[in-house]
Amino acid sequence: MGKILCITWAPFSPRMDEIAADVNGERWDCSILFKIMPFAPLKYLIMGIKTLRKLFKEEPNVVIAQNPPIFLPLVCWVYSMFSNCMLVVDHHCVWSVKTIRYPVLRDFVAFWERFVARHAELNISPHDVWTGMLGGFGDVRTFTVIDYVREVKVKKISRDSICGTRYLVVYPGGSGGMERPDLAVEAVQGLDDVTLVVTGDKQYLKSLLSFENDRIVFTGFLPRADYYGIMEASDFVINLTEEPYTIPHFIYEAIALGKPVISSPDEALERTFNDYLYILENIDVEDVKMQVRDMLDNLDFWAEKACLLHEVLRHKRGAQIEKLKSEIAGRTFVEKRHTHMT
Repeated sequence: MGKILCITWAPFSPRMDEIAADVNGERWDCSILFKIMPFAPLKYLIMGIKTLRKLFKEEPNVVIAQNPPIFLPLVCWVYSMFSNCMLVVDHHCVWSVKTIRYPVLRDFVAFWERFVARHAELNISPHDVWTGMLGGFGDVRTFTVIDYVREVKVKKISRDSICGTRYLVVYPGGSGGMERPDLAVEAVQGLDDVTLVVTGDKQYLKSLLSFENDRIVFTGFLPRADYYGIMEASDFVINLTEEPYTIPHFIYEAIALGKPVISSPDEALERTFNDYLYILENIDVEDVKMQVRDMLDNLDFWAEKACLLHEVLRHKRGAQIEKLKSEIAGRTFVEKRHTHMT
């Protein structure tokens, strides 16, 4: 399939790591002043220049570039105009829909998302909702490649060192402004036999740190093996967010560990996991508390569903990756044949 370069403008991307491993691609992250938005124009300019230098130096046959930000795939499209490189855009989300709130900026980003999607040779996304929106951009070649975690390497954690109650629940905290760890904290306060561990950088959890006690623990940012160790020691994992069409990567990590997941309702989750995942009807404290108790009363049932789900996802992901590899191989085969004939 030739040389494949998989690029993100972020300090890390588990999804792109997994795609690169599946297609035997080289990974490259380019990140400057991550999440510091006042410097966005300057940092995008600098990252664009660095990316073009990387592309002209490496001369890949295929580039898989992640959106957001859409300016990375746009830079890669510019490079493809000067080369015979195939551009595949991995839309981690439709950026203009998910996070851009200011109308003028949203329209600006949406224009470039439509442009890039139409001009890329192939577009992929992590679930069918985003794929459907990409298809709505017009003449766009797109299909879904879900996330998938085969296995995780854990550092064994003594459960007793973090949990003095019968049950242990983990809330993997991120940096999203629409995440709702506060609901998990409030719900667990009324459940005396449950310890809640909230992971993630404490700077995004400042409003909740005063609630810390023996049953509500904030770990701060953890090395990946320690984070997986806490997840493995837990009884189940909880995801609460009001962010639309979002499937956090930690859900796939939990499933790989055989851990059930309770999640807030979302169309993308429902279409991807069907009834294998415990999805709440509402996102409020009383509903969360009631469903946590129901999960604890049926742990074996939901743990078995988690294991079945891991197998379902393995087959689904495998078929999608084979389609992606076939698309890339078909294009590069035609390119090689044309070169040979000329």
